[in-house]
Amino acid sequence: MKKKVIIGIDFSKLTLDVTCFSIKNTDLKYYKQFLNSEEGCKEMIKWVRSFYPQSIDWLFCGEYTGIYTMTTALVLNEAGLDLWLENPSQIKLSSGFNRDKNDKIDSYRIALYASRFMDRVKLYKPKNDVLLRIRELVRYKDRLTKAITQLSVPVKELKRVKKNCETVTYIDESSKEIIYAMKAQLKCIENKMTILLNNDPELKRLYNLISSVVGVGMQTTIYLLVYTNGFESFNNPRQLSCYCGIAPFAKNSGTSIRSKTQISHYANKKLKTLLHMCALNAIRYDPVIKEYYERKVNEGKHKMKVINNVKNKIIHRVCAVVQSGEKYDKNYNQSLTLAA
Repeated sequence: MKKKVIIGIDFSKLTLDVTCFSIKNTDLKYYKQFLNSEEGCKEMIKWVRSFYPQSIDWLFCGEYTGIYTMTTALVLNEAGLDLWLENPSQIKLSSGFNRDKNDKIDSYRIALYASRFMDRVKLYKPKNDVLLRIRELVRYKDRLTKAITQLSVPVKELKRVKKNCETVTYIDESSKEIIYAMKAQLKCIENKMTILLNNDPELKRLYNLISSVVGVGMQTTIYLLVYTNGFESFNNPRQLSCYCGIAPFAKNSGTSIRSKTQISHYANKKLKTLLHMCALNAIRYDPVIKEYYERKVNEGKHKMKVINNVKNKIIHRVCAVVQSGEKYDKNYNQSLTLAA
């Protein structure tokens, strides 16, 4: 992609700090702050146009900060303008050592990043409206699950330490009522997600394909759909494995550093946890995976390393069924064995 004008945006809760410049002269830059609202975004577009009239030459770039980027992303998409939302860590690591920091400087550094790495650009694509609604329900479900844990665990410890305490009894009974209501709400959330999936033919098709893989349940399937944007954000299983934090990487340097391959801690921890449970289920219920696991463990491989390999196998199977459009056939490998 070749763009002549770069606009760097530093998102915050209430404001947008914007710096723009031409690729031909990055020292001649313009800066202004706008409200993080639909009206503020439209004012930003008019402001950029006052310096650079040809909008086809523009590239907006900002750090992906979740909900604070949503308004700008929707307005720019409706206007037909190109937006690149990059991982904040990627921009920070590429900026080198910096002593000063404020929103104005950050917007300029974001613009510089976009100008230097334009060959890596991944333009923002608006997600399916149904998928966006499911994503918000997923996040709400996560918050409720976390709240249930925060309520239940301390009460158990209190009951263990103070068995016959009136205050502890009150806390226990009160917590149980709240937790009961929260668990009922969790079921309502799952029902709403199911209804949304069934009303969207494409998402329903993907859901049926992914959930056909042995070991992959409803929760993992929905999370995979949400975080892969309906399997449009990743080009191959390796990329998805990296995102989930289960892809091994070598760590070698010179003649002295020769460590074993390790997984990276930069990952979607929720998906990583869910895939671990999927791997355990696959080992239990899939004969092929069970045979593989037992064989590798008997060869002396570390159990956790073998389980991580199983996670990767599951990712490859999920990507395969999505790409082929056919459900996973758990009897396929057995048929090949019998034929041989």
